[in-house]
Amino acid sequence: MWIGLTGGIASGKTQVSQLLRSKGYPVIDADEISRNLTKKDTDAYQKIVSCFGPHVLNPNLDLDRGQLGQLVFSHPIKLIQLEEILHPLIRKEVESQKHDFLAKGHSLIFYDVPLLFEKKMQKDFDGIVVVATTLENQIRRLWERNNLSREQALLRINAQLPLSEKIHYANWVIDNNNSLENLSQKVDLLVAELEQLEQLKFSGRLKK
Repeated sequence: MWIGLTGGIASGKTQVSQLLRSKGYPVIDADEISRNLTKKDTDAYQKIVSCFGPHVLNPNLDLDRGQLGQLVFSHPIKLIQLEEILHPLIRKEVESQKHDFLAKGHSLIFYDVPLLFEKKMQKDFDGIVVVATTLENQIRRLWERNNLSREQALLRINAQLPLSEKIHYANWVIDNNNSLENLSQKVDLLVAELEQLEQLKFSGRLKK
């Protein structure tokens, strides 16, 4: 089964991904792929610098993700330009990693992708998991993680579909408003249900 894992920015997708990996399940991470694709002197790096200028680089000439993020989230056209550079490369790498996991015998694979609904990827998956939290938790986590002001945090949050809409279209929702232990228990329940569905699908009693 090919499961999409998404949510709002700072809702806790990374925590869920880490828990899944610790339990032995493969997770392909779109943000991780993006970071690797944009390392210094890669093709994507060169295209981004050419498109947005040298001010998106730090003193070491690495991509300054904070500066780039502030730029594209303040200018929707620039965000589209960045996505046009990165998304085809990300899709290619995702397919490669997915193929490798299938070759190793994994039958349940997760794809952590922030813009799943925004990019209308719903039909690509056997099911979709949304990690949800409150707006105030998102703002607090963005301040702690990225040192963003409330206004900067809201700018990034509002660049995505509201979590309420994502929850409405999800097959499964993981509420991430409590402790890490509580979150781990919810992940256990999720994978138990998915494994049962996978077995039914394999036996031919569940159609895709």
